[in-house]
Amino acid sequence: MGTIAGPEVGRPGNIGEVTAEWLTAVFRTSGALGAEGSVTSVSVEPFAVGLGFLSELSKATLTYSGDAAGAPRSVIIKMVTALEVQRGLADALFFYQRELRFYRELADDLPLRTAKVHAAIMDEDKTDFVIVMEDLSPLRGFDQAAGVSVADAELSIDGLAAFHATFHGRDLSTLVDTFLPFDNPIYRHALPGIFDAGWPVCKKIAADLLTPEIIEFGERFSSLVPFFMESLTGNESIVHGDWRADNLMVGLDGSLAVIDFQIVGTGRMTYDLGYFMSQSMDPEVRQPVNQQLIDRYFAALDANGVAYNRGELENVFRIATAWCLIYPVANLPTFNDLPANMQHMARTMLRRSIASIVDQNSLALLPD
Repeated sequence: MGTIAGPEVGRPGNIGEVTAEWLTAVFRTSGALGAEGSVTSVSVEPFAVGLGFLSELSKATLTYSGDAAGAPRSVIIKMVTALEVQRGLADALFFYQRELRFYRELADDLPLRTAKVHAAIMDEDKTDFVIVMEDLSPLRGFDQAAGVSVADAELSIDGLAAFHATFHGRDLSTLVDTFLPFDNPIYRHALPGIFDAGWPVCKKIAADLLTPEIIEFGERFSSLVPFFMESLTGNESIVHGDWRADNLMVGLDGSLAVIDFQIVGTGRMTYDLGYFMSQSMDPEVRQPVNQQLIDRYFAALDANGVAYNRGELENVFRIATAWCLIYPVANLPTFNDLPANMQHMARTMLRRSIASIVDQNSLALLPD
């Protein structure tokens, strides 16, 4: 990653306060600009509107004077979300802190491409933040709304296994204060309320998607949080936490790139597999190759020299698939206030999640 600018350059309070002078200081610190180079103009526009629930993204197009041969022509600037419920969730679970620490301490270890970060700055109260990162939009991105193809799912799963293998077997004890394990008390305290806030809305806006079994599951979901947290907890590896289509891209050489490390934690590896397959694949695409994709993940772990108990991890995968119903439900308390594309996305993720729970027979593993 090189040098990442921090609080020494100051932090703009909002995207309107991002100036040429501030970006000049950022890029000189990161090494993207020489001492005599300067940003002369900044043109900012919203980026990936409706795709992120936890942050707001902007694209800044730049011009320069002086020594600017290696400077980026555009960057992505990431700041806190203006959505009240999502902002509260991010603050409660340290999501912004996680991403900053991942880029600063762990990103260089990845065997996968990720965005070069020029600045990662957070206030002392560990809430407001800003990240200035490489613009990877020229890469081919996956489409979360459309869902991934089988070929892209295979590439993603190979990359996921490589991600897990990178951190498997490490001493994670120095990381768990930021990259929380699933059994951290804050999860047990906060997550039942998060699900309960969205579940009544889910029953109203997605009644056509809910089977009697799923309704029964949803009614007791909050009481199952301790079971889920215990099942997903382990020191196997770092888990990405948000391994889904709109965080994945493919370069011209066919290699995978991954971004968005706000929900990184420690835990059982197949949590990420359950999340990916239940949130990013339409049932019609996933169902014919469901078992093949599961087998592919374990074959990739083998290729990376990872030791594991397959039976245990397959059960974790199925339990994680049930747990991941919380993701679409958590975004529903403000459903009526969301833009139309985000409403569509919420229903799409609900449909995928429910279908995957049924296909993986996940409810059979839940306690009575």
